Amino acid sequence: MILFTDLSLGESLLYFVLPMFLLSFVMIACLGIYSSIFRNILPSKIHNFFLGPVALLGFYIWAIPMNMGFYEFFRSIF
Repeated sequence: MILFTDLSLGESLLYFVLPMFLLSFVMIACLGIYSSIFRNILPSKIHNFFLGPVALLGFYIWAIPMNMGFYEFFRSIF
């Protein structure tokens, strides 16, 4: 019995990999903008505390367009 007949490691995973790269880029960009603005203004404990929620905000910024159809756009490319 072959369990992984539908899973090929070629082009079919590219529509999944590209949105994951986009997710990491958006989250790093949000963290970079937050850190560049608030690193000198906030105390370090408060700055470090809000790194997680800012990364979560980056996830939501990524997830809303993916829900609106960008995932299908990436899927149709490949």
